[in-house]
Amino acid sequence: MVHLIQYIFLKRGKKLKKNSGKFIGIAIAVLAVAICVCAFVVVRVRSNSNPTRRDESLISAHGKGDEGLDEVDGSLNGQESPGAASASTASTADKLVESVIQNNANSPLSENVETVRKIGIPEAVIIGDGDIGSFYSDEEFKDVVPVDIDSFAQEDIPVKYDSRDVDGKCYVTPVKDQGYSYLCWTFAAMGACESDILKHHSDIGSGDINLSEKHLAYYNMHSAPGSVSGLIDEDYREFVNDVGEANAFVVENDTGYLTCGGVTDFVISLLTAWKGPVNDTASDSFKSLYGSYYLLNDNTDKPSDAYSDSYHVQNVMQIPSVNTNFNLIKQMVMEHGAATIGVCADSEYFKNHSGTLYSTFKGEKAATADHEVLIIGWDDEYSASNFKYTPPGDGAWICKNSWGTNVGEQGCFYLSYYDETVAVSNAASYDVALPGEDEWYDNNYQAAGFITDVVSTLDDAENTTNALSASSNPYGMLYEIQGKERLEAVGLMSLELYQQYDISVYLNPEVEGDEISFAGAEPVREMKVSNISGGYHTYPLDESLDVEKGDMIFILVKPHTKGRVVIEDAKEMISDPNYDEWNNLTGNIHNNYTASGCSFYISDDGSAMVRQNDKDFFVKAYTVNK
Repeated sequence: MVHLIQYIFLKRGKKLKKNSGKFIGIAIAVLAVAICVCAFVVVRVRSNSNPTRRDESLISAHGKGDEGLDEVDGSLNGQESPGAASASTASTADKLVESVIQNNANSPLSENVETVRKIGIPEAVIIGDGDIGSFYSDEEFKDVVPVDIDSFAQEDIPVKYDSRDVDGKCYVTPVKDQGYSYLCWTFAAMGACESDILKHHSDIGSGDINLSEKHLAYYNMHSAPGSVSGLIDEDYREFVNDVGEANAFVVENDTGYLTCGGVTDFVISLLTAWKGPVNDTASDSFKSLYGSYYLLNDNTDKPSDAYSDSYHVQNVMQIPSVNTNFNLIKQMVMEHGAATIGVCADSEYFKNHSGTLYSTFKGEKAATADHEVLIIGWDDEYSASNFKYTPPGDGAWICKNSWGTNVGEQGCFYLSYYDETVAVSNAASYDVALPGEDEWYDNNYQAAGFITDVVSTLDDAENTTNALSASSNPYGMLYEIQGKERLEAVGLMSLELYQQYDISVYLNPEVEGDEISFAGAEPVREMKVSNISGGYHTYPLDESLDVEKGDMIFILVKPHTKGRVVIEDAKEMISDPNYDEWNNLTGNIHNNYTASGCSFYISDDGSAMVRQNDKDFFVKAYTVNK
């Protein structure tokens, strides 16, 4: 850990799923009708509840849609414990395992090239542990400051901490209410961004900033033309009525995105593409959130342009939330004000009107998260006796929910350190840049629009992130510069903790057919970079590079430590129909992802970089205009 102490001095800065015979004929007829009805229901109804919303128990138990809204306004309703946990929790968790899509994604002919597989990972990707020992002992990287060191630089971690009151300052925006929407993930992410902005801008108060959840959710399920070079313009997903169902008003209204759950991977794809954040005003603000009719009919206005952002997300730090990483999570909260976390929102595990939460599965595999909230502090001494089921020890996270201020303690609650769903989730903090800051860039060169294939609006087990299995094989991106600019930084996604990379930039490399050979070529910029956390990171160049319109830059990434490489797999596919809890068709999800021809991977013989016509890598280049 000596190196960590050195890093702290080297760098400081800114840092959410039987009778007698005469009745036999009648009985058979009734049975046949019942079977037909059941079959119809199985096909037609995909979900009868929305676990991301506080009134989940009322909808599922009483079948209420828009009626009885007074019962779901957050007031006490006597439904403290409506029943046992969902029977599907364990079976859903069992499905969330990495799968092999293609055993041999390459055919190495050189000992310097490793065999890799194409793998599918559940959309709620759990960041890998990495190798902390090698990370801090590697002599080649002993003087390399991790790009995210500021997120983990706090040495004095208090027993209690609350971002709502840090020496009299509040770094948390007011609690919001997601209403009948499925958008807990957008509320958590925007809350995290707001907290980071507050933490690093003393001139902005907690009541001065309100970022749009609607804008974020909309562009998760819509195309967004207008990217630099247009390389991700044809990467999108959308709802369509592929079954030709009549009276599909949700599809016709184009409001199905309001009933689409999500995870941090969705947010990373959107915000690192600079599709937001934007302020919550005008068409970027919800008109109605309560009552299915109002939710799906009143919000038909299209939000502002995808790239009309006022803020840029440049880093998303992800840490697996196991107990050995709790100090890392606490450090992130102290630096960024908050961190998102996934929980099991089944009311079986809440107590005190959603004031405390501890989910435990009695030795069975833990359920994956179906709700996203925001960690804003902790209390190491919070008594285990305060939870409905007694956890093994004291201690709890203080969390901000998105169910309004009438639940929990003014909309917040205590989450046990021992929560078993939390233990299979990632905590994530966001690093947001504002115009005029060093991390504010003018142009974002990128070729991978989304890293997740989506077929279900609620079931994590059905949605997949694609990647290449862990290796040290080089990969890279070739971009054509669009103007008179200066290359300032590059960015990429890490699926493991404690990663190290060698990054080289080549200017106008020789491209022969589908290959780039570096024989006799020298990079114009080279640097060693590293990151403690998983997630997305931006690495500023040691020295910027002046470029002109038409110049080609090739960013070569050589992993020094083995890690999985996330990819956007080129494809077009349409899912089975999705229905909301009111049995409305929200639509079939049309996924459309194209290969840009800008992505390159090491050849099988190790002699060149070969163009990939079936995938794109999540590697970006950032420039400023001159």
